[in-house]
Amino acid sequence: MQDLIIATIPLLIALTISCFRYHRLEPRWLRLFTWFLMITFIIQTSGYFYSLAFKKSNHFIFNLYTLIEYTFYPYIFSKTVKEAFTKKLIKIALLAFVLFYIYQIFLQGQFFIYNSLTSNIGEFLTLICCLCYFADLLMDDELIVFFNTPMFWITTGIMFATVGDFLYMSFFNYIMNNNLDQDGHIYSIMETALSIIEYSFFCIGFSCKKTWIKVS
Repeated sequence: MQDLIIATIPLLIALTISCFRYHRLEPRWLRLFTWFLMITFIIQTSGYFYSLAFKKSNHFIFNLYTLIEYTFYPYIFSKTVKEAFTKKLIKIALLAFVLFYIYQIFLQGQFFIYNSLTSNIGEFLTLICCLCYFADLLMDDELIVFFNTPMFWITTGIMFATVGDFLYMSFFNYIMNNNLDQDGHIYSIMETALSIIEYSFFCIGFSCKKTWIKVS
């Protein structure tokens, strides 16, 4: 229970700030983060209490969240980037991920077993989207004050969290097969640290007053 509280506090703070600033978040699609964070909180808590109450694996809950998380981020980045070719590329990659997810989780019968491969591919896609966003910022004709841009902070937070999780999940099967983190303590500590970093950046992003500033 203590681990759950520590892990969700940064999320709840970010969610609270996004709720207070909901109508001031611009562009309007930034407001989708409020709903995404709300869903994230519900899934994290329901996954914990499901296992606690029924003494069963909660893998299917987090398999569903994999689809939610790694379709949400590419969708947001497809809205964020300005380059038409990059937008199209992200949408194609997103569609490919959804098809792969359906094949792995439903057709291969992996629904009740946590599928680290699907998670890894979703994380890799998200990392590519983050890099595309940063490249888009650097190549923009307008001079932008990055620190006043909400998505700059949000993307930085996403990237930190995704890199850390990606590295762990890349070795997930090896770790499990060799009982290197049998009780999940290492993963829990890592996720807590990454959560604090990620949602701290989210808080800064939601608190920004301007989406960009043109420097004359």
